[in-house]
Amino acid sequence: MRILIYGAGVIGSIFAGKLFSAGNDVTLLARNNRFKMLKNDGLKIKNIKKGKIEHYPIKVIDTLQTNDIYDYILVTMQFKQVENVLPILSKNNSDNVVLFVNNPCGYDKWKEYLGKRLMVGFPACGGEVINNVTEYYISKGLTRGFQTTTFGEIDGIYTNRLHTIVNLFSKSSIPSVISDNMDNWQKCHLAIVSPIANAIYKNNGNIKALAANKSDIELMIKATREGLNALKELGLKIEPRKINFYYMPILLLKFIFAIGLKTKIADFSMAKHANNAKEEMMELQKTFEALIKDTMTYKDDIYLLSKYINPYLINS
Repeated sequence: MRILIYGAGVIGSIFAGKLFSAGNDVTLLARNNRFKMLKNDGLKIKNIKKGKIEHYPIKVIDTLQTNDIYDYILVTMQFKQVENVLPILSKNNSDNVVLFVNNPCGYDKWKEYLGKRLMVGFPACGGEVINNVTEYYISKGLTRGFQTTTFGEIDGIYTNRLHTIVNLFSKSSIPSVISDNMDNWQKCHLAIVSPIANAIYKNNGNIKALAANKSDIELMIKATREGLNALKELGLKIEPRKINFYYMPILLLKFIFAIGLKTKIADFSMAKHANNAKEEMMELQKTFEALIKDTMTYKDDIYLLSKYINPYLINS
C-alpha cells in the first residue's frame, strides 16, 4: 500500500513508523528543519514503555505534486493549519484523503475541496519529539477504554476503503475502529479534551499537580458533563457510547482520575499535547463555546476553566 503522511509532527511520525514497519510504502511530507533532519537521519521513534529506538529509512518530501498518486493520504495537522493545506490537497489526484484533525465545525468546507475523496479519522496516540526522536505511546489494552484510533466516512456509510484503512492500521499495531458518525464523535471528543487541557493549564501545565487536586478534578468532570449535555441539547448523540462513563458518580470518577492522571500514558496523551498545542486548544475552545452558546445547559464550569487558556499562557 502506497501511503503519504502529510505532516511530520508527533502523530505523523508515529503513523509513518508503524505503517512502514508493517511493510507499506510510506512517504512523509515535512517542512523546514524537520524535513532536513528526516532527510539526513531517517525517522526515529521510541515507545515510552519499551525504551528502544526504532529507526526507519522513510522517504521524505517537502512538496506534494498533482500527479504524485497514493492509495491514501493521511493528513496529521492542527485545526488552523488545514485551511492552508486544503487547496494543495484538492489539486492532487489521489482518491483517498483522511484528515486526522480536531474539528468541531463539521465537514462542509473540507468537502468543498475534496469531495468524495474525503475521509476523517482521529488518533489515539501521542508523545513528543526530542532531539529528532519521537517518543510515543499508542492506546492499547485498558487505555482503549478512553479512546481508540477511529475512522469514518462523513456520511456514516461503511465502505471498502474504510475497512481497508482500519485493517491496515490494526495490522500495523495501531488498534482502530469505525464510527458511523464522526461529526458527533469529534464534537464529543472536544467536550472532553478541552476541560482536561484547561484543568492542566490551571495547574501550571503539571498533570501530577492536577492528579493531586481533587477539587480541580471535580471541576474538570463537571465541565465535561456540561459540554456533553449541551451537545445532547443540540440533538447530538454521545459518541462513542463508552464516554457515558462521565455520568458515573463523581466520587468514583474523582478516584479513577486521581490514579489515571499520575500515569506516564496520561502525561504523554494529555499533558504534553496540551502544553505543546496551546494555540490550537484556544482556537478549539472558542469554536466549541460558539457551538454551544445558545443552549440552555448550565455552562459556568466550562467558562470557569476556559479562562486558564489565554494569551499569557501561549507566550509563557
